[in-house]
Amino acid sequence: MNLKECFEKELLRKYKFTKSVVDKEIINANRHLSNARLCVKDQMYDLAVVSVYTAMFHAARALLFRDGIKERSHICVVTYIKEKYPHLSEYANTLDSYRKSRHTMLYGLEVDVMKDDATYGIDIAKEFIKAVKKEVVWRIMRSDI
Repeated sequence: MNLKECFEKELLRKYKFTKSVVDKEIINANRHLSNARLCVKDQMYDLAVVSVYTAMFHAARALLFRDGIKERSHICVVTYIKEKYPHLSEYANTLDSYRKSRHTMLYGLEVDVMKDDATYGIDIAKEFIKAVKKEVVWRIMRSDI
């Protein structure tokens, strides 16, 4: 699905968000990242992967919300990041990969998750959240000019 289709199907829509909502999404992202770390510590790697995805998803939503976009589709969030933030496309690819893994963790019959999947995800999610924070701050500063 491309970005145009996401808007045509109203899976992405224009919406006005306050800065505090954007900030809360970054807080949520960090909370889920902390949960992922706790899950790894307790050797619950499947739950860690779910938390990694959720952390990255909330970080991505912070970008959408900052841009005045409301989402109703996880895949459209990935599409939006890839098309509107091409310099973050590698993170969007990882987000999509963990989206698929999350689906398997929640709905699959056979779940085989390695510690490396969880720890790698934690590292990438941490980097992505940091990149999102920079992007949000930069865009706020630019809009004030």
